[in-house]
Amino acid sequence: MCDFIKPTLKLANQETPVIIDSMKTSNLVATDSKEFINESKNIKTGGESVYLNCFIAKDAPRKLDFLILVIETLQINATDSLFLKAKNIGLSDEFTSRVQFWKIRCSNPFRKSHTSLSLSSEQIDSLVELISSMAENLYPLIRQLLSSKESKTLNQERWLLFSSRLKSLISERMNVKRSYITSLLNDDKLEFFRELLVILSLSCGKGGAYRLKASLYHQS
Repeated sequence: MCDFIKPTLKLANQETPVIIDSMKTSNLVATDSKEFINESKNIKTGGESVYLNCFIAKDAPRKLDFLILVIETLQINATDSLFLKAKNIGLSDEFTSRVQFWKIRCSNPFRKSHTSLSLSSEQIDSLVELISSMAENLYPLIRQLLSSKESKTLNQERWLLFSSRLKSLISERMNVKRSYITSLLNDDKLEFFRELLVILSLSCGKGGAYRLKASLYHQS
């Protein structure tokens, strides 16, 4: 099970949308659970998160951008759906503008067109809300890919289609000269892609946004 799953489930005090067993440590999150937020001190019961003595993790832009990349893999014309969703949930104009949204995503250092701009806490909150809302809509597809009840042949066909599409987007958007990106494209076990789907599945439903946000912060 991914390291961020245990603490974030406690933070949100919600059940997991789907039970995922035998998952190894995620490439996306810190390996020391002590780095995560102390839920008893930092979460208000009124549904509002307060992160005391915490800071945004350096890899937060990378995590968020890769999660959006998975959403784009799962849904055709996902960009238009993202903009529509952003408008419907009341996000600022920068999340409904292609240019501004592209600039936000280019904060991922593995992008071909990487910018040195850092994401503000407000931008991260908006991205978390957007990803959680989109994941909710895509949950049936996510569950199909993660399900162990499907026939092996059908599951393999779905994973072949999903992984091919995701690798194509990674090659198109990311700097393939970076060793990290090369390793993702050459990974036949697809563990990284599976972990991304697990994170999205845990970002669904009531408390999903809080679970996702908690994984993006470290305690100072």
